[in-house]
Amino acid sequence: MSTGDPDAFARALAARLARDFGVRPGARRVIGVAGESGSGKTVTATGLARALADAGAPTAVIHQDDYFVRPPRTNHEHRRGDLSSVGPQEVRLELLAEHVADFRAGRDGVVAPRVDYPANRFVSQRYDFAAAGALVVEGTYVLGLPDLDVRIFLAATHADTADRRRERARDIHEPFVDQVLAIEHDIISRQAAVADLIVDRDFTVRSGPGHRTSTR
Repeated sequence: MSTGDPDAFARALAARLARDFGVRPGARRVIGVAGESGSGKTVTATGLARALADAGAPTAVIHQDDYFVRPPRTNHEHRRGDLSSVGPQEVRLELLAEHVADFRAGRDGVVAPRVDYPANRFVSQRYDFAAAGALVVEGTYVLGLPDLDVRIFLAATHADTADRRRERARDIHEPFVDQVLAIEHDIISRQAAVADLIVDRDFTVRSGPGHRTSTR
């Protein structure tokens, strides 16, 4: 499966998840989408959610960026003072796992943080799970969450996506950022070992080392 059309890619991916992993209406599946900065996590997650909804499975999306311990500019300055802080410990993964568990348990929603980039702060938002038949969780480290039915890893590296990140214009551009991205690459790339599906940089999808057919 390979396509340069994001909508066609999302539809094909949704069809594969239905066929191989039982992601279909009423199944209440949880899907993780991980990869490096600029790899296409958010586009993949939101496109997949739309495709699943079109197939009859309304889907909620949770973004790991909303679960960082510190807001973006504060976190950037903290990293400048201590590069060893870069990694999963920067994210409230326990809270994220709790919210995934709430979805799995059939709760109708959760109150979660949401990053306000202009104000460099977090505010509150409500995720509505009442109508959701699936949940997509996207972020750099989400394949380490304990209760995922499908783990999808985007293989494009920070070097592959440098132009994309510049176009996005959200990252702070300075040499220090390259050091951070290199550290993140070493950590994030290890998640490929547990992925059920790997999306290569040309958007070809292949089975990963963790591939298994869901039996839930």
